[in-house]
Amino acid sequence: MDFSVHSLGSGSSGNSVLVKAGNTKILLDAGVPVLTLQKRLSRYKVTLADLDAVFLTHEHGDHSRSAYTISKRFGVPVVANPATLTVLSREYAPPSWWTLDTGCSATLDDIVVESFPTSHDAVEPVGYNIYYKKWKVSFVTDTGVAGEEILQKIEGANLAIIESNHDVERLVSGPYPWLLKKRILGEYGHLSNADAAELILRHLDRCRAPSAIWLGHLSQTNNSPRLARRYVQERLSMAGFANTVLEVAERNAASLVWRLGARASQPLLDI
Repeated sequence: MDFSVHSLGSGSSGNSVLVKAGNTKILLDAGVPVLTLQKRLSRYKVTLADLDAVFLTHEHGDHSRSAYTISKRFGVPVVANPATLTVLSREYAPPSWWTLDTGCSATLDDIVVESFPTSHDAVEPVGYNIYYKKWKVSFVTDTGVAGEEILQKIEGANLAIIESNHDVERLVSGPYPWLLKKRILGEYGHLSNADAAELILRHLDRCRAPSAIWLGHLSQTNNSPRLARRYVQERLSMAGFANTVLEVAERNAASLVWRLGARASQPLLDI
């Protein structure tokens, strides 16, 4: 079975995830510069022209920067809800685009892509579930809160990619202006390490299948991979989930790979 997920960059400098399932290849977000994206995709023998679609979570540049160029140069459709596409069209309308209303699903050959609402200071932000046969991957970043609705949406995910943006103490005592700190901490901002740990614990408590966890969208100033992983791992261990596969996606590199195989829930660090 050919099903794999590849982190191509995760953070304010650019976000993108490659999903390969059967004969289908899609990106979740395209915030990495085009030339960099091409180079990172080439490691997995994929070109931009091979993509079947680019699904956007929201319009912010670190998630949408390269969508227009990919669509114009390679004819790849950009998929988002109408509100997000309207905002993008004010500057650069993708030459090829499909609308996917929030809460609805789209089928592309071998996979089903389902969107669900998140809470962020964008016009209509979403997360995504990817379904391939009996397998499920959930993608939740850029949300200030993760309540019951999101928890229900990611239930049963074999891989859950969860935002772990900041350490609250580091953010509060750090160099950001207070208004920016308030935005990040607010309900339309980003999940902290503590928020991520709480969501993951509730997810694992309900999980019906082995679930691997990736922490993503870490702040370079207000967090670190070591800090995020240590905090979440300690919370998981205290709750009896010490053996859960937990990894951190790198900000500026293609880093993590998850694929089906002998250990279906094991993500592999692609060094």
